[in-house]
Amino acid sequence: MVFPVESEDRTMRGLLMLCQDHARLIVEIFRKVLVMIDNLVNDDVDELRERLEEVEKLHHDSIEIRRMMMKELHETGGMLTNREDIYRLVSKSSEVMDYIEGIGARLWEIGERRWKIPEKVGKGLVEVAESAFDTLTKLRESLLSLGFNSERAILLTREVDEGERKMDTIYRTLDLDIITSEADLPLILTLRDVVQMMEDMIDKAEEEADLIRILAL
Repeated sequence: MVFPVESEDRTMRGLLMLCQDHARLIVEIFRKVLVMIDNLVNDDVDELRERLEEVEKLHHDSIEIRRMMMKELHETGGMLTNREDIYRLVSKSSEVMDYIEGIGARLWEIGERRWKIPEKVGKGLVEVAESAFDTLTKLRESLLSLGFNSERAILLTREVDEGERKMDTIYRTLDLDIITSEADLPLILTLRDVVQMMEDMIDKAEEEADLIRILAL
């Protein structure tokens, strides 16, 4: 006989595992974005199409996991006391993934048009992307800890908050560098779009960290 508490715990574990799989994909797909940025900065765009295809495949995989999570919530989520928090966690994680896919598409467009990124802007773009990657990695580690070590999960969410503040500082400097660069207007607008999406992505990651803290209590 399965008791209600046991059933809720089992459902929660299953949902957390799916959330952790989704977080793994987020880190993996953003790693592809880092490679794309490195290719653009070093004017090596021949493999950008392959990287974009990898990004799109991982994005598709993430959609499948998202569907599984929503199906699980619909079928068994009624027994969860924190169903709404899980739903919001899934939603925020999906938004992070969608931002990354959008960033990858815009980077490919820059390479496809053979636009040359100014050296100073390129360095800033690498810096902001690496900072974002570190923050996403901390978010994933926090989710991995949630199932067995709530204190560590909360500690790691604080590092996500610190990463968001660091991103803000880098973003403001980089945005000004882009605006004042001698690049053509289409490239300036596209680069601003890319870094704005990174900034928004990390804001969503911070909101996700808030939800992890709630679940860890």
